[in-house]
Formats: sequence, structure tokens, C-alpha cells
Amino acid sequence: GATVVLAATGSGNTLTQPAGPTNASGVATGTLSSTVAGSKTVSATINGVAITQTATVTVTAGSVSASQSSVTASPTSITAGSGTSTITVTARDANGNPISGATVVLSATGTGNTLTQPASPTNASGVATGSLSSTVAGSKTVSATISGVAITQTATVTVTTPTGDLTVTASTTGQSLDPDGYTVTVDGGNSRAIGINGSTTYTGLSATSHTVALSGVASNCTVSGGNSQTVTVQAGTTVTKTFSVTCTTPPGTLSVTASTGGSSLDPDGYTVTVGGQSKAIGTNATISFSLAPGSYTATLSGVATNCTVSGGTSRSVTITSGQTTSITYSVTCTSPNSAPVVNAGPDDTALTGLLYSFSWSFSDANNNGPWSYTVDWGDGSRTTNSVSSQGTYSSGHTYVIVLPTSFTIRVTVTDAAGASGSDTKVVQVLLL
Repeated sequence: GATVVLAATGSGNTLTQPAGPTNASGVATGTLSSTVAGSKTVSATINGVAITQTATVTVTAGSVSASQSSVTASPTSITAGSGTSTITVTARDANGNPISGATVVLSATGTGNTLTQPASPTNASGVATGSLSSTVAGSKTVSATISGVAITQTATVTVTTPTGDLTVTASTTGQSLDPDGYTVTVDGGNSRAIGINGSTTYTGLSATSHTVALSGVASNCTVSGGNSQTVTVQAGTTVTKTFSVTCTTPPGTLSVTASTGGSSLDPDGYTVTVGGQSKAIGTNATISFSLAPGSYTATLSGVATNCTVSGGTSRSVTITSGQTTSITYSVTCTSPNSAPVVNAGPDDTALTGLLYSFSWSFSDANNNGPWSYTVDWGDGSRTTNSVSSQGTYSSGHTYVIVLPTSFTIRVTVTDAAGASGSDTKVVQVLLL
């Protein structure tokens, strides 16, 4: 008939008190259950008297719970090729009690991974750790099985591309430097202005090869190695790329014009020489030369003999940077004079002592009269005169011989410019 009250240490306990007083044997019974693993000490009072003896109940963890167990990663973001994330797996039962001695197996999505499995089963806290590293950037999902049970929770590790910094420097020398600087781009973007002797730094670039381009370079400047160059950025460091630019004073332009008039123009044009350069130019054409600033002498050559150049064939010119200087050669041509064409007629016969007359003619392509003529009769005598037109004329002479003799008659016609043409015929003089 004694009243018994039970008590238990720990948490998560369900302690059922005896349903009634002690029976005839002095016995009363209750029950203990718990959701929290651990050692529980059960004590009792009987009619308010604390009993010295206690009972110990060990509550062990249940089977692995897929939903209560956990997988975590720290850190959750690593750099490809260098970073490592620690994967922590905690085994718990359905009541959240840690499970020791459980075997953990890790797996991860993606490629390029190095996944290190836990070195031993879970410890007293239910924990086992492994690690993940990767050479391939991307999002990696890490999952685990504990004693063959696939855990619901997963951990996500972001593998980032390794980065470095790039400093781009412009170094400009020479003359007539670019007045407004340049523009730098990386991989076709990230456009930035840069001074002719300045620099700019790009941070957080992927550790790989990049195309760096320098634009806005003045036409009188050149970039050593070209305006676009490839640079490899190293992870965790700063790489410097220098564009070496050399500028020269811009040239000027000499425009040369040939203007030819008259007749019988030069058939093959001319040649202009200036500053060590020679170029062909048509009789009525314009050409140009690119020349450094300074003073020069331009010369026109290859002019036909029937043509004259106003002011001569040489010109003094001064070239100014970035400007055009023009000169003109005015050429006048005349048709060349040609000698008259004479026809003395066919060979003939004459009689001694009688007047011999014959007809001869001439033509002149230039019609360059008046014309003078001479008939050399071949016996030491001559007849001279002048005419004002082309055509056919007659001349006469009396030969006196002792024996039959042949004489060569030469007719010569001279135009107003002094050009002469002639023709001959043979006359056989006979006796009467």
C-alpha cells in the first residue's frame, strides 16, 4: 500500500508512474522511454522516502534517418585548381540523435573533381568529414550515403575560375605624339581610355589567355607588335602588358599636274622625280607623292623635243606636314617640221645645142612656204628660184657636148624653216 514516485535524469524522457501503490509483495511498476540517447538514472521515493538504490537505463540511437542526417560544405565557394572545401556529414536517427560508427560515402556532380572520402566512420558526435577540390569551374552538388542510406540533404560547392589582374601600359615616343590618347579593350569589351604614357588595371580577370587591343592610334603612329596582342593572366598575380607606340611627324602631299596642249603631243607621257621617288604621269594627268616635311626640287623629264615646258622642267616646292602642295607643268607641243618631198621625174634624153626642158614637182606636209629651189644640171650650171605654193614646175637648160654624155640632174627644194628635200634623174645628151 506504499506510494511510489519515479524520477529520471536526462531529456526527451517519457516516464510513466506506477498505476497504484505497492502490492502485497511490496512491488509497484512504471515505465521509461526516451527520444534522446544517453544514460538515464532512474530514482524513486516510497511514501516520500528517497530510495538509495537507483537504476541506470542506456538509451541508444536508432537507425540512420535520411531526413535528419545532414551534409554541409565549408567553404561553399572555392577556386578551380587551388581551393578545397571540407564536406561534413552528420549521421542522426529519426529523433536527431547522433549515430557513431556509421560508414559515410561521398559523391559529387561535374567533372575535374577530386573527392576525398572520410578516413573513418562517424565519431561519437555522428560526424565524418571528407573534402572536395576541382580543376573545372561550375556548381558541384555533393551527396552522401550513411551505412547505405542516401541522405536527403545535399551540399552545393561553387567552383570559380581562378582570377588575376592585368595592368595595361602605353609608352609613346617620337614626334607629333597622338594628341588625345588611346582606348584599351580586353576580349572586345571593357573599354577604357588611356593616356599616351599612362596605364590602367583590370582586376578579377579569369586566369587564361585574353586579347588586349589598343585603338584610337593616330595614323602617324605605329604600335610595336601590332594593335591587338594576347596576354596570359596568372591566378593571384598582376600581369603587365606594355604597348610601345612610336610616332613620326605626318607627311605632306605633293600633287603634280601635267597640262599639255598643241599638236603632236608627247605619245608616252612624262616622268616626275622628287625626293628620290619617280612616277610616270600622262600628258594631261595628276599624280601625288607622300613626302616628309621639307624643301624639294621636282623635275619633269621625258619631254619630247617638239614640246616645251613653261617655266622649265624644275620646280622648287616646300612640303608641310598634313597638307597638300600642288604644282602644274604647262607643256606646249608643235608638230615637227618635215622636209619637202621632191619628184624630179623619170630619166630622159636631150640633144646637144637644143634647149632641154622637163617637169618636176614637190609637196610639203607642213605647207611651210615659201620655198626656194635649185636645179643642178650636172654640168656645173644651176638654176635657182622660189615659189609660193606646192605643185609641178618646169625648168630648162641647153647642153653642149662633143661626145654623147650622161648628166645627173638634182632638184632641191627648201622650205621656210630650212628643211630641204631633193630628187635626181639622169639625162642622156646625144649629138645631132
